[in-house]
Amino acid sequence: MNYTKRNIIKLFCMAIPLLLTRKVCADGNPYRDRFQSYRQTFRIEPNKEETEKIIKNIIRERTISKGLVLLDVPDTAEDGNVVPVHFKINCSMKGNDFPKKVHVLGLENPFPEIATYEFFPEVGKAEVSFRCRMRKSSYLMIIAEMSDGRVGLEKKYVDVMLGACS
Repeated sequence: MNYTKRNIIKLFCMAIPLLLTRKVCADGNPYRDRFQSYRQTFRIEPNKEETEKIIKNIIRERTISKGLVLLDVPDTAEDGNVVPVHFKINCSMKGNDFPKKVHVLGLENPFPEIATYEFFPEVGKAEVSFRCRMRKSSYLMIIAEMSDGRVGLEKKYVDVMLGACS
């Protein structure tokens, strides 16, 4: 290789983003670190401690407001690949009364974070319907982080007949 000033600068410019990316991706977020490490071919078993870390990381030291989240999930899902979920956040969606983020967690899934939704006041209402995958019978949890600092949490046990995520 020819060690000219131009080639050395090119190598340096290519190495810096790689080093920065490694530092940013390993910021201690347990879900992301674990997902990046094992997503290729390994079968992952649920990790209760990691799930608790994720929930604690979302809620932090805030108290949970009752009645903020309305969750509609069937008691029994025949197929864990397509579990219907509907949630609504009780808020006016005006001023400072809207959810910044709503997290959907499957507590017995290998990777508990199913989805994260972001809302803005211009949306009009904080309501979502979707289908998700659940590995086996477990709790489905919705955590809403409101723009004014409140946190709402609702969870419901779903009996899954045929599991997914394996």
